[in-house]
Amino acid sequence: MKSSTLSGCTAVVAVLGIGLSVVLAGPAQAAPSAPSWDDVRQAKADTAQAQTTADELSARLQTLQDAADSAEVSELQAAQDYAMAVSQQQEAQASLDDLTAQAKRAERRADESAAQVAGLVVELSRTGGGDLSTSMLVDASDAKDLLYRVGTVSHLSERSARVLAQAQTDQNTVESIAAQQSAATKALAAATTKSERALDDANDASASARARVQQQQDEQSEVLDQLAFLKGTSKATETAYWNEQQAKRAEQQLAARTAAASRDTAPSAGDSGGSSDPASPSVPSRPSSNQPSTTQPNTSPSRPSTSPSRPSTTQPNTTPSRPAPAPAPAPAPAPAPAPAPAPVSSPSKAAGAIAYARAQLGKPYLMGGAGPSTWDCSGLVMMAYNSQGIATGGHNVVWQYNHFASIGRLVPLSQRQPGDILFYSSNGSVSGAYHDSIVTSYGTMVEAARPGVGVVERGIWLPNQLLPYVARPSGSL
Repeated sequence: MKSSTLSGCTAVVAVLGIGLSVVLAGPAQAAPSAPSWDDVRQAKADTAQAQTTADELSARLQTLQDAADSAEVSELQAAQDYAMAVSQQQEAQASLDDLTAQAKRAERRADESAAQVAGLVVELSRTGGGDLSTSMLVDASDAKDLLYRVGTVSHLSERSARVLAQAQTDQNTVESIAAQQSAATKALAAATTKSERALDDANDASASARARVQQQQDEQSEVLDQLAFLKGTSKATETAYWNEQQAKRAEQQLAARTAAASRDTAPSAGDSGGSSDPASPSVPSRPSSNQPSTTQPNTSPSRPSTSPSRPSTTQPNTTPSRPAPAPAPAPAPAPAPAPAPAPVSSPSKAAGAIAYARAQLGKPYLMGGAGPSTWDCSGLVMMAYNSQGIATGGHNVVWQYNHFASIGRLVPLSQRQPGDILFYSSNGSVSGAYHDSIVTSYGTMVEAARPGVGVVERGIWLPNQLLPYVARPSGSL
């Protein structure tokens, strides 16, 4: 199989605090022009104009950011297609290896039973066994031929028939496994070809992206310089502020999405309601672009909702009613059963997984990478939780989601906590899942982003692209 060459053929993108990994797929709409340096200098001298210009620069940054996020989908999808193809190739190889081991065992059993038949021929020929003669051993071309010759003998004892039947069964097993091996060999060849083609497609997607990355990042870098000049701060300060604003924006978008979902699923009068199946969620279709920030991670604390639940305001029914007859004495209540033990929370394991992932910040992305020096998204998630003794279902985004769904470890996106795993999908279902990351706060995540960017911590990008459930590998559900 070809090695995955993506990391070697992608230039390391200049580090911008806004986490720009820009991939323009096809002709993109031109973003609004940012104020020129002359405009910025003039605004700096005019206090009334300064804020308006700063707002225009921020809008320009956001426009570029949104375009970058939306454009990354094709590259990430290509990487996941390659990961899935490799997983299928590994399954085909494992199947062939298993059949090869079965074939060796079956051949040993067949050889042993054929030897018993050969001994039977010798034994019966010495004792006058009718049609049996040692010439069968000489004339037979192989064990299968010998079994056929013995099987044509008209007079066999019950014991001889049993020995022959067992030998024939063992030989049939060998032939059956050989046929399965042939099919498995063809399946492995097809899977290998598919994975190589997927790798080529992923490399092509990455190469196409690299042609446009530098120009976009130069533009964003210049906007940050302009903002720093206008505000009298530094580029690093504006970068950190931008990251914080992106995390806050993600929080707002996720909250709005949760509110909209609640309205859409609220049961109407007479409707019994219901819940969606976590194993097959339905979310808006989304071209997902993982736009990581490659500067210092945003470590703003998680912001859980602080809105208290409202007490019921239902008014009591004050309509007078006829006095009811005195009730019969109620039997003594049965003792209440002991409460079931609550799941033991493991926040330390979630924190350990986050710490492990953060320790990889700055390391490059490589399709199929699972450490210690290169990573892809599911490889980082897998090893971060493996470091805490928790299995994730394998090195594949779809496998990981399905693993946690199968063991009941999914919770609604609105209830996410640090350490939970976010899943992005291209078609709103698990089948289209192509990227995952680890929540670090309510609005931030750590991820192995994409070639040229690597492992970063940044605000959650394109929240509308997330599946409606997150995986919680440890802790209370």
